[in-house]
Amino acid sequence: MNSEPHTARWSINDSAKIYSLDNWGAHLFTINKNGNVCIHPSSNAKQSIDLRILMDDLIKRKIKPPILLRFMDVLQRRIAFIYQVFKNAIIENNYPKKYQTFYPIKVNQQRQVVEAIASYGKRYNIGLEVGSKPELIAAISISTGNDLPIICNGYKDNEYIETVLYATKIGYNITLVVEKLFELEKIIALSRQLEIMPVLGIRVKLSSKGTGKWSTSGGEDAKFGLRMSEIIAAIRMLEEHNMVPCVKLMHSHIGSQITKIDKIKTSLIEATRIYTELRKMGIGIEYMDIGGGMGVDYDGSKSSYFSSVNYTIEEYANDVIFQIKNICDEAGVECPHIISESGRATVAHYSVLVTNILNTETQCAMPDFEGQLAHAEKPVPTVRKLLDIYKSIDRHSLREDYHDTQQLMLETVNLFNLGYLTLNDRATAEWLYSKIVLKISTILEKIKPVPEELQNFNLHLRQTYFANFSLFQSIPDSWAIDQIFPIMPIQRLNEKPDVMASIADITCDSDGEITSFVGQHGRSKYLPMHKINSSVDYFIGFFLIGAYQEILGDLHNLFGDTNAVHITFNNKTGYMIDTVINGDATWETLKYVQYKGPEILKNVRSNLEKDVAAKTVSIEESSQFIERLDRMLLGYTYLVDKTETG
Repeated sequence: MNSEPHTARWSINDSAKIYSLDNWGAHLFTINKNGNVCIHPSSNAKQSIDLRILMDDLIKRKIKPPILLRFMDVLQRRIAFIYQVFKNAIIENNYPKKYQTFYPIKVNQQRQVVEAIASYGKRYNIGLEVGSKPELIAAISISTGNDLPIICNGYKDNEYIETVLYATKIGYNITLVVEKLFELEKIIALSRQLEIMPVLGIRVKLSSKGTGKWSTSGGEDAKFGLRMSEIIAAIRMLEEHNMVPCVKLMHSHIGSQITKIDKIKTSLIEATRIYTELRKMGIGIEYMDIGGGMGVDYDGSKSSYFSSVNYTIEEYANDVIFQIKNICDEAGVECPHIISESGRATVAHYSVLVTNILNTETQCAMPDFEGQLAHAEKPVPTVRKLLDIYKSIDRHSLREDYHDTQQLMLETVNLFNLGYLTLNDRATAEWLYSKIVLKISTILEKIKPVPEELQNFNLHLRQTYFANFSLFQSIPDSWAIDQIFPIMPIQRLNEKPDVMASIADITCDSDGEITSFVGQHGRSKYLPMHKINSSVDYFIGFFLIGAYQEILGDLHNLFGDTNAVHITFNNKTGYMIDTVINGDATWETLKYVQYKGPEILKNVRSNLEKDVAAKTVSIEESSQFIERLDRMLLGYTYLVDKTETG
């Protein structure tokens, strides 16, 4: 890549390759002939929504970027796909029982999302998994009228347990999963006191562990679950109170985003062995909940890297069904109904954050020192040496000249700090350095193979593109755990990108920058971008962010939730906007940290009135400032200066 203009040889297929679109897109995203990214809400390839046209239309509706686009058809498609894959595996393996997906609402608790999952999931017998009292209330609300089953994990106090018991009594289908022995003691005591028998599950602590960032969820040191000795103790406690028949489910979980299929197989074997032993002991378990962990291939590498997975959903489903059936048949035990809590795989693909590039840090803004050098009688030695390198460098002297250039730039800084160079001398040296870097880049394009010490040379050319979003609010896992999410421009993909960029957000934190991207040959330290036209918006999309990101975001610099739009495909118009959810106004984010808009205005107005009385501020100036402050409190927390369409 260099700064030369794109050529006619560049095609949308080339763009698909450099952004690895076909590898992570899961047949949901393509590039159309106009060079815009499209999303396909169904398996019908002819049905698509052009993201660039959609953004222009939303801006005309006065909905400002950044905008979180939620494609509800994609959500429905993912639910149907996971269900169908397991159904196929059940048929292929002649499995005698059923499969059921439970959606863990911690993955994305937004009401509209959970409601949509409940609505779409009716035909697939979907359920909800919760891990706290607020989540329990949310699930009961969604289940009301929908008859959705609920599984309760996590630590539980008396209030939590009592609520579940009363809900069970009035007809809700709720399973209380026992995580610790002291929890079981509470459940037994409250059940006897209220004379309500619960439906119980037992979470077993497997020795098997997952892989990646969440591997500590499994293994002997896992936070939740009963060890084998504790399972025996739990059964004895239940026997003492005639509550063994309450146990209907066995639960296990070895972590989220499990990257290796062999780890899944190992945990399935161990969990199924425990299930068969419990059945032989007379525990009437009907359901085996294998927990979450089915991963998403964020970087498209189909590897065991933590942002990827080395298996498909089809392989996952086949292994689950085969391993459980094989061991149950071998042990002569009735097979269980199978439950998985596949939240990440369900919702990751359905949402895309799209925002505009505000400006760039570019060498183009640097003054041209060529004329100055031409008329200089005697440039300082470091500048003269850099000028000589620039004029003479070629493929034969490349390594030596590169090393000399690096050394001369160090000398330039040292001499400037000692007072031997002027500011103009240092600026001239920087200008020459940028010219040398560009020339080296041009030479490297014609060399195969590239010398080892110059393989990462292009990072010298990386520019910073400032995007109108908060990394900490919209994709916090990128900052917190180095999670890679696919990022790419949504337009001009029929042109060759001519800039290597990093993406910086608008927070005042140096950590608010992305320097690791999905690339054509794996992880890349830059994102190919186009030179932008200041009069026309240039949009980028952050993909596969539906799982966890919307709920984990924090208020760094008090940037709040973005505008969100729910979109469904329509045969006549191409798309329909179902719901528009306004992002946080400034007063809302201030309220999170105990500031109150009316009090702010009152205090400022009170002080301004004193200034007006003292005639240091005019009435007009006072009222204009209050109006502006009030407008700002009501406005979007993100930048809204530039939203031209075109």
